[in-house]
Amino acid sequence: MKRSKGGIFKRSRNVRSHGRLSAAARLRSFPVGARVRISVNPSIGAGRPNTLRFNNRIGLIAAKRGSCFEVRFNDGGKQKMLVVGNAHLKQV
Repeated sequence: MKRSKGGIFKRSRNVRSHGRLSAAARLRSFPVGARVRISVNPSIGAGRPNTLRFNNRIGLIAAKRGSCFEVRFNDGGKQKMLVVGNAHLKQV
């Protein structure tokens, strides 16, 4: 039988096709209240949301927490919050 390599293995294929993240993208900052899209970059592991369920969601920056950002959005009529690194966010 083929051995399992874990859940992250399935989500990190084709890393080379995405290229390297530039220094400007790593240092990018967002003001509080900015609208951002969560788009997971598979080549960066730090600050990644723990599930791809919220990929391509649009939310608002609520606060900065360390080097990451709190993103708030509605999911099925409920307010949700994720802590996401700036490599996985794009301004809308």
